[in-house]
Amino acid sequence: MKKILIISDGIPGHFNQSKGVASLLANKHSFETRITDLQFSSHYLRGFITVFSRFLMRFPSSLTAKIISFLYKKIDTSELDLIIAAGGKTAPYTAALRILSKIPVIQLGSPRGLHSSLFNALVTVERYYEDSSNIIASITPSLYSPQTCDYAAKEKDLSDHLLFLIGGEGIGYSYKADEWQHLINSIKQLHKATNLPITIVTSRRSDPEVEKRIKTELQNIPLDYSAWFHQGAKNFNLSALFGSAKNIFVTEDSAMMISESISSGKPVTTLFPSGIQSPLRYKAHIQKYLDLNLITRESIKNFSIKDVENSSANVQNHLSKLCYQLEERIQWQKD
Repeated sequence: MKKILIISDGIPGHFNQSKGVASLLANKHSFETRITDLQFSSHYLRGFITVFSRFLMRFPSSLTAKIISFLYKKIDTSELDLIIAAGGKTAPYTAALRILSKIPVIQLGSPRGLHSSLFNALVTVERYYEDSSNIIASITPSLYSPQTCDYAAKEKDLSDHLLFLIGGEGIGYSYKADEWQHLINSIKQLHKATNLPITIVTSRRSDPEVEKRIKTELQNIPLDYSAWFHQGAKNFNLSALFGSAKNIFVTEDSAMMISESISSGKPVTTLFPSGIQSPLRYKAHIQKYLDLNLITRESIKNFSIKDVENSSANVQNHLSKLCYQLEERIQWQKD
């Protein structure tokens, strides 16, 4: 049985991506997964260590890898078959571990100046290097595969509902007060038209006052499954809610919320405000999802449930392709 180590930087979204990759590989391989937190040799110097390690790894060698390894608390890599990590903080250290231990490494996320060849596979949503080690994922891996979500929904016996993931200010997106009111009014209309319960999940980007306003104005609608971030619902596991949702509506300010919604295989509509000044790379990211028929996109002032097909087969095809590419890079044979 193979042994996998996931190195976590403490950011839930990054950890979920790493777990998502492990879940993909678990469809074809038997392995044990161990999870460890990235720890610096000095807590107070962690910012300097991250920057310095990234600088050193631009000149990869056994010497620079050994120096980097001394800057972090030692991780036991004996008997490991694979290391998985996500996020810029982990990248210099996992690259060093690969040099020193020869253990395959799958790294996820922006390379922050590190070349993809430092890893067996660098999984990103856009191309950084013309190298086979830089794998472009149509869908960012996450915990929320169609199978996982369907199983969780059945296990918790949740009924059909309409799911809204609501963020706020971020990556150039700005929402006006009247747009939030349009959203609230539209949710009321959707509930009346479909007679389906409504589920609201807010996030760290959500304005506490907007969250309070939504909850107050929708109090006469069934909101039983809802999770309110500013009332303590943090690091919320969405599997069961995704699995039982008829449609998912997600504000467009969060790439993570969008990708996790898509991963579930359910019809996803992104909602955008009038005020958008997002970077070109983010606009290209959204356009890619549109071109792949993974989302529909509507103004927050004008949206409704459309006659869209469940996209789980489309999602599964993209995930299967990614799994194959990863296996090619780490050279694992099917168990």
